[in-house]
Amino acid sequence: MHLKRPNTSKIWPIPRKGTKYLVVPAHSKEDGIPVLILMREVLGFVKTRKELVKVLREGKILINDAPIKDEKRTLLLFDTLSIPSMNKYYRIEFSDTRKIKLEEINEKESHSKITKLVNKTKLKGGKNQLNFNDGRNLISDEKVSVGDSVKIKFKDNKIEKVIPILEKGKLLVTSGKHRGEKVIVESIGEKINVKSGNSNFEINKKEVIAIE
Repeated sequence: MHLKRPNTSKIWPIPRKGTKYLVVPAHSKEDGIPVLILMREVLGFVKTRKELVKVLREGKILINDAPIKDEKRTLLLFDTLSIPSMNKYYRIEFSDTRKIKLEEINEKESHSKITKLVNKTKLKGGKNQLNFNDGRNLISDEKVSVGDSVKIKFKDNKIEKVIPILEKGKLLVTSGKHRGEKVIVESIGEKINVKSGNSNFEINKKEVIAIE
């Protein structure tokens, strides 16, 4: 199954004209982007789907430190794409034009990511099941509130750092007309008052993620 190019997510950094049909993301059609699009259309490391499939079968491409086999595998915000054989490492971020971009990072940075806690469930024994916005689930006794971000270390799938939403803290806007802007928290109420450059505005907590 394929998508017509004009029907792809507006956050994909691809021209509106080109190959008529493109691969359908495995999940998160509006918020993510398939590895095939990144490798062929954005990075230009492969020319065809067939070429990428061969590379994937050889285990040369990692997403969040794990080798993948599916060219439709979808990357979300702050996911990492690693190609160790080329010494190339990238993180999914947003550009100034509110589209997905690949930020080149070093090898050490590729072993963790920031993700946002969307809900949690109390379990017997005092631990919680933590559910994150990228689909990740953890059982943990870490003190973290819904809406906080955490830095996850891929090797042991554990929380390395909790990043709460605090006054003077940094946020990334993840949706709406301010998507991609990095802002500073001025005050916190039902909405968050933030500062971006010389401007101030209010934003819903669902539209931001706390960052370092």
